[in-house]
Amino acid sequence: MAILSTLGPLLSTLGPLLIALLIGYWLDLKLFNAKRVSKWLEQLVYLILALIGFSLGSLDNLVEKLMIAGYQAIIMMLLVSVFSLAGLYLSGRYFNNEIEQNTEQQAQASLKQALLDALKTISWVLAGVIMGVIGKNWALDIEEYVTGLLYFLLFLIGCQLRQGNYRLRKIFLNKQGVIIALTTIITTLLAGWFGSMILGLAWYQGLAVVSGFGWYSLSGILITGLGDPVLGTTAFLMDLGREIIALMFIPILARINSHLSVGYCGATAMDFTLPILGKFHGAQIIPVCIASGFIMSILAPILIPLFLNINY
Repeated sequence: MAILSTLGPLLSTLGPLLIALLIGYWLDLKLFNAKRVSKWLEQLVYLILALIGFSLGSLDNLVEKLMIAGYQAIIMMLLVSVFSLAGLYLSGRYFNNEIEQNTEQQAQASLKQALLDALKTISWVLAGVIMGVIGKNWALDIEEYVTGLLYFLLFLIGCQLRQGNYRLRKIFLNKQGVIIALTTIITTLLAGWFGSMILGLAWYQGLAVVSGFGWYSLSGILITGLGDPVLGTTAFLMDLGREIIALMFIPILARINSHLSVGYCGATAMDFTLPILGKFHGAQIIPVCIASGFIMSILAPILIPLFLNINY
């Protein structure tokens, strides 16, 4: 029953995203040329970041919620970062023999530019948080706006895939993407298990809270809906923090190897963080990102309720 109950969120959330991707891939419109698609993708990322910040800043009793769940989220995020980055560094070193490491875009991205991009990313989030605190009583359905923009984002990514002449079958059966996904999943779950011992949580709670793999809009809502609002807030803050950190450090991680940058983005590698990954790795990284993100996006709504229903 737990697994069957996840089919609704899976189909209603992941399904439309994939449909938008396929429409962009199949539909060839002159308006969506390569130059415009690249520019719109970058602008969309920053706009969605601001909206995420607004949503966070407009939460009721924000300070209280942060105090209750913040400590758990920080510990879990640190552990996930350490375990995942260590595993991804090793997998990138020993299995990353199919992806060009020194692309032209990556070589041109200096450390100074990487830090400037990271600062720009966090600035959009902070600006959104400030606006959310100021306008928390505004009648805005931020989640609907973010969802709509994500659909457009996937449509543009589909356009980019078509323009790069990528075949979808190869995208979803990408060897490097599978390796990155498996490495990320295993190390993330190990971090959750270890974190449960540190925080005094049940082991299955620790596994559940990290099983969103960066998909904050799913993990927080799903865990809260399953009867644990504190743990749901922890998952939301941890996955949101992971996404923001990933966006900040993609330029730096990309200079080491692609497994680090793609894997740390988790489930968002197939949609939200994809434009930034493409910017620093080149277009050849897109099939890897989509394959890796797709696997984690499929597993997240299955693993979370599966773990939470283990109560022995």
